[in-house]
Amino acid sequence: MGKLREQMKGDLELKGLSPNTQEIYLRQVSQFSRHFKRSPYHLGEKEIKEYLLYLIREKKVSTSTVNQSYHALKFLYEKTLNRSWVMARVPRVKSLKQLPVVLDREEVESLFSVTKQVPAPRLT
Repeated sequence: MGKLREQMKGDLELKGLSPNTQEIYLRQVSQFSRHFKRSPYHLGEKEIKEYLLYLIREKKVSTSTVNQSYHALKFLYEKTLNRSWVMARVPRVKSLKQLPVVLDREEVESLFSVTKQVPAPRLT
């Protein structure tokens, strides 16, 4: 994937993505390529779906990791390879929304009961 990797790296830089995002995208595309033992240039929609399902079902990676791979592949195919990306045929994984933890009255009172009240410093 040498020449394609360098081309994608240049496209990522031109897009102005952070160095960390560039590294993640390149790593995700490299893992995709290694999974099929072929260049992404020779892979398409069928393999992308298969790979994303593999990440979910077999590797049991987090939703954010699946989405990183999705967006890395989307960037590769749309920007670097100049191929159309049909969103309806390769859907994005929906992130789960987590509600924040809310303390009940007893827990709040317990927290306050172990704190010390310190007088505010005097300003002169």
